Amino acid sequence: MMDFEQIPGTLHVPGSYTEIRDVPAPGTLTGMPLKPVIVGQTGNAALAGRLYQNVTVQQVEGLFGTGSIMAQAVRGFTTEESTLSVDVVAVAIPKDAKPASGSVAFTGTPQRAGTVAVYLGGQRVSWSVQASDSPQSVANGLLAAINASTLTQNTGLTAAIGSDQASVVLTAGEGGALTNDIDIRASSALSDQVPGLTMNVTAMNGGTGTPDVTPAILALGDVWYTDVVLLQNDTAAVQAFVTEARRRGNAMIAKDMRVVVGLRASLGQALAYQQQFMTAEELVIFPWESPRASTWQMAAAVGAVVAQSLNTDPSRQLRGLPLNTLSGLGPEHGDDYTFAQRNVLLGNGCSTVTVNADGTVAIQRLVTARVQQPDTGTASGVWDATLPAIGARVRYEWNQYVEATYARSKLADDGSPLSNQDGVVTPKTLKASWISQCLLYGQQGWIDDVATTGPQAVFERDVTDRNRVNTSLVIKPMGSLMVVANILKMEV
Repeated sequence: MMDFEQIPGTLHVPGSYTEIRDVPAPGTLTGMPLKPVIVGQTGNAALAGRLYQNVTVQQVEGLFGTGSIMAQAVRGFTTEESTLSVDVVAVAIPKDAKPASGSVAFTGTPQRAGTVAVYLGGQRVSWSVQASDSPQSVANGLLAAINASTLTQNTGLTAAIGSDQASVVLTAGEGGALTNDIDIRASSALSDQVPGLTMNVTAMNGGTGTPDVTPAILALGDVWYTDVVLLQNDTAAVQAFVTEARRRGNAMIAKDMRVVVGLRASLGQALAYQQQFMTAEELVIFPWESPRASTWQMAAAVGAVVAQSLNTDPSRQLRGLPLNTLSGLGPEHGDDYTFAQRNVLLGNGCSTVTVNADGTVAIQRLVTARVQQPDTGTASGVWDATLPAIGARVRYEWNQYVEATYARSKLADDGSPLSNQDGVVTPKTLKASWISQCLLYGQQGWIDDVATTGPQAVFERDVTDRNRVNTSLVIKPMGSLMVVANILKMEV
């Protein structure tokens, strides 16, 4: 019997009456939502714990300051993916938090006139020196160049002459241990060297204070955020968001969340960091040794590209995708991870990038922190970010299909004389629908070998609840071409 929603069952007035209903078109998919959020710190307690939606760079600069960590991250994110809107929520740094500081000190006397340069927070600042300039004159030249540049607006760094009058002291624009991640260095380019003049750089240090990110998690509420760009990289903050991501990934919530963090670390530091998250497939860790970029710039760049790419196609590896905002901000060639080190990092749940000769940066391979099975603790191997993305996408599409197709259906046993009636579904019918949907997922290139895995699905009516069907669904995620191993035989 047809199930009319608008036309009365008893109708005496002659005429043709037609209900119009929206139903999923055959062979179409719903399309998974995409909603990223950036979580970072602020020294303004009045702004903490408040969610700002669909922000612009100008809005964030007005709220947090043009050179703030939050503003830098939003600028980087929106530059990487200009069509992708993003929300932000800030957490307050402790009242006694201190900003990091570092210095560039000068000794010696230039033997000739020339141009020298430094990189401060990834921004190049150059100035001219004259033969026989004193260290004090060189320091004042750097300070003048900084004041004439956009350094403070872009990075938050402020500068002043040191107490020795021959150095420039750089101070972060806000407090927090995170500000220790700001890079300052002398340019290594040959054209920026002047014989006789020596620069001694003291790295940024002394930043203290880590915010509690709990208010940010609470501020997210029940909104489905698919991607979190977490600017705070202390383990407590990361663990809190991994725990929240796991909660949201539960079957009864099914709002899968991915968390991306940047890390300034040596190989040993990166591995030690990752070992605290060995089962976290919700987490992407991007470590880099001694980059010019700050960790929040790293997280924003990767987070934007990951969010857009995996939403477009959850099964396509991100290998080779450029990180445009990190161009020129990688480490010196001698500081970058070697091939062997990147191999170790990938095998231990850390993502890697490549730096080309021209300074451009691209993703080499994006993996999650998961290297162990959560239930057994046994090794799971490299867990690419595509794997949880595929699982999340298939779950979402299947749930949406069932809701749209069978929301008001009656449930009968297999073989029931009612099984072919309109509005009645059986476990066998559901299995046929699952196989049909898997064919669509396979055509999208999300899963593979549907001919084998589809029939392996089990659909059974619950023995105690006649309104429930229990299923066991099997999928094989699509693989990615990572390695081509060749033997080249030369006949001579």
